Amino acid sequence: MKHTSARTEMPLCMAGAICTIVRRVQAGLRAEGLFWIQALFLLLIFTFGTSAYSQRLIQDEHGWVYVNHRGEALLRPFIYDNGPDYFEEGLARFVHDGKMGFHDEALRIWVPARYDFAFPFVNGKAQVGMDCHRVSDGEHRSVYCQHWDSIVHPVPGSTFASDH
Repeated sequence: MKHTSARTEMPLCMAGAICTIVRRVQAGLRAEGLFWIQALFLLLIFTFGTSAYSQRLIQDEHGWVYVNHRGEALLRPFIYDNGPDYFEEGLARFVHDGKMGFHDEALRIWVPARYDFAFPFVNGKAQVGMDCHRVSDGEHRSVYCQHWDSIVHPVPGSTFASDH
């Protein structure tokens, strides 16, 4: 009988740009089969990176969640492409009580979770929807909303927030 073992990867990812870099490097390293370099890279990221934000991204019984150094839940990212939402114009989406909002890399909330759905910011604006429903099509889902609005980038002094 042939022995097979499932490989389980620990969610070794922190907030923001570091998380995006880790995902991209992991994908590239897997393609090349260089797992030992991946382990070294992740060790360096977490040795020098944890002091920057002092939070981690873990998976609990409810899904992905950012936690502080005491393990307390801070916020739940919107999951996109099998991981936390990408940062666009310095903000990423999060989910709270079934609604969506936006946070920065330090997990500061800039737009409270009050929309049924939100697209990422593009050129200083984000499309947000209310009274939405999702339709599944295999592994993908589409979102249909009764009401759409556009919000302006909320970060003061941001190049994205000015005159849009």
